[in-house]
Amino acid sequence: MRCLIAFLVFSAALSVQAAPVAKELVSPPPGTTLPVSLHRTLKPHNLQPGQSITVELIQTVPVGNQVNLPRGTKLDGHVVSVNDSSVSILFDQLRWKKKTLPIHVRLVAAASPYETYRTRVPLGAPDRSTSDPGDWTTRQIDGDEIYLSAGAGKVYNRYSEPVGFADFSGVYASPSNPGELPRAVGPFSTTATGLHGFREFSIVSPGDANTPITLAASKPNWQIGMGSAMLLEVVR
Repeated sequence: MRCLIAFLVFSAALSVQAAPVAKELVSPPPGTTLPVSLHRTLKPHNLQPGQSITVELIQTVPVGNQVNLPRGTKLDGHVVSVNDSSVSILFDQLRWKKKTLPIHVRLVAAASPYETYRTRVPLGAPDRSTSDPGDWTTRQIDGDEIYLSAGAGKVYNRYSEPVGFADFSGVYASPSNPGELPRAVGPFSTTATGLHGFREFSIVSPGDANTPITLAASKPNWQIGMGSAMLLEVVR
């Protein structure tokens, strides 16, 4: 079984490295995961219903056997409702090079700027003295660890099992079966779900085809900081 997992990891890594970036915007199939970053701070007093919200892909995302969405592809949405105790956001449009496509997503996981930053810090003291991040060992949000050498390496879960791979284009969960696409996970572990570092929030709704992502806040002066990361999944 471990030999099969290792083979899938190796094959998936070669597939992502070989696949070209899309020349035109391609609609991701259902089940595709989109790791995105927020580039502004959200607070109840600086938001209003209808206001646009944009996030962008942290890394390359496989959307077909021969094509990837590039880092920086935008995901546009808008505020559906906001007050001192909750916020609802619907992301419904994918945008790249002035072209757009409709999209429906749900929230799989989200992490605060601090939790996201920690994934870029090497674990061991020897790594901290090494100037090349391509040789670091780092920990993903929710526990997976990445062991890099010359910019590429494997992702291991807390049981020391290989569950993915990482390279210059991003971090990926290995497909469960031959022929399936790797899942882009960004700073998240391959099985990460829920909220990380957002103690004042809870998920009311993860969203769906026409349902916004809704978070409830336990205090009125809540904020979602610039640099927060989300892992979104494409639905129907």
